[in-house]
Amino acid sequence: MINGTQLLSMILELPTDAQQRLLSMATSGDYKTPSCPSCGEKMVVRTTKKGTQTGKQFWGCSHYPRCRQTMKIAQQVSR
Repeated sequence: MINGTQLLSMILELPTDAQQRLLSMATSGDYKTPSCPSCGEKMVVRTTKKGTQTGKQFWGCSHYPRCRQTMKIAQQVSR
């Protein structure tokens, strides 16, 4: 096992283009969209169409109807 300092030192020894590829790979992806806790796929914003919550948005699994997992969308705090 190596510690963080050793890892950073090893990365800095790489050629610049290899460092850039590693950085690109490490920071790729969508970190603002949650993954479904049931199946691991990305969730999508959906809007309730009927009932008492009509018009409210929520996260729904992108694999609906195979996966019916939903999550509340966290309310953003206004400053």
